[in-house]
Amino acid sequence: MRENAATVPVDHVDTRPIPSTLPAGNHGQPNNFDALRLAAALLVLVSHQFFFLGRPQPAPTGDSLGAVAVMVFFVISGYLVAESWYRDPHVMRFALRRVLRLWPALVVATVAIALACVAITTLPMHDYFGRATRRFIVGNIQLRTFYELPGVFVTQPDNPSLSAVNGSWWTIPVEAKCYVYLAILGAIGLRRRWLSVVALGLVVLMYIKTLQGHSQADAFNNISFFYIAFFMTGVCARQFVDALRHSRIAIICAAGAIACVVAAMVFGQPRLAEWAVIAPLTLIVGSLSTPVMRSAGRFGDLSYGIYLYAYFAQQLTMRFWPGTPALGSSLIVAAAMTTFMAWCSWHAVEAPALRLKRHLRRWFPDRAA
Repeated sequence: MRENAATVPVDHVDTRPIPSTLPAGNHGQPNNFDALRLAAALLVLVSHQFFFLGRPQPAPTGDSLGAVAVMVFFVISGYLVAESWYRDPHVMRFALRRVLRLWPALVVATVAIALACVAITTLPMHDYFGRATRRFIVGNIQLRTFYELPGVFVTQPDNPSLSAVNGSWWTIPVEAKCYVYLAILGAIGLRRRWLSVVALGLVVLMYIKTLQGHSQADAFNNISFFYIAFFMTGVCARQFVDALRHSRIAIICAAGAIACVVAAMVFGQPRLAEWAVIAPLTLIVGSLSTPVMRSAGRFGDLSYGIYLYAYFAQQLTMRFWPGTPALGSSLIVAAAMTTFMAWCSWHAVEAPALRLKRHLRRWFPDRAA
């Protein structure tokens, strides 16, 4: 189940001008990040549809298409959440912005899925609302991911991923850890740009130490540190965005990326090549302002809602499909159902929660000098 890719929520960029003392960002100009997030969310759905049909997931880089989408999400998250810190470097307000982005929609999705499954569980209602369901609700709200509800999607008990209602949610605690790490860096002094580079180096070291055959080998921790490295790469890119605009620095970075790709081929570490190519490519394309792509968020940011509900919607599609599902038609139905749920999540939960951000300065003002 943990091998299934997932999308992750990322922050919106405030449109107020950035103070001149901070590294230059996008200055609130329309960009392609919303389009990339939406595309990545849908790619995860596509990848999982192959999984549900018992087919190999597309793996263009060695990792599945969904896993590549997660890499995209984490690097965008690092870049934009660092941008959020620069706009308002206050630890409490930063923490509450992250909570408002992550938690309300997760709470509603957890409760909504648990209640919806009353209609499809094989257990009597009084048995369904027992300890396992309470653990699912409380645990997921506390960012301790639980995947199964009693009597729900149990046709293949030998494969836990096929009985999960939320197989993608394991990345939520990983994303939350990234927020904590960035808050610590911010409290220490995020303007000391070398700190973010040191933090990235430490994450890479932990990734190496958790590889198979190393001192702290652990598959879950290893993939977690891999995604955290993408997040910290986004943070570093935001830290040095002004320097990266100079052609000489850009050429050095490009040469470094090529060296990483070569090293990945020599030492048999394809993820090194993924990091060297996908992270900078995502940031370059996302920072552009391309017609059509820059307008992807005009109806709201549906990427988080797609992440929260896609796995459940796909399970429902497989459960109630008459006969053997075809890839194309079942994918269209699952995508349509997921998009509707995501639209409802954005307009009923996420957008109202994010509007509370405007009150944070009043609730937690800066200390008087």
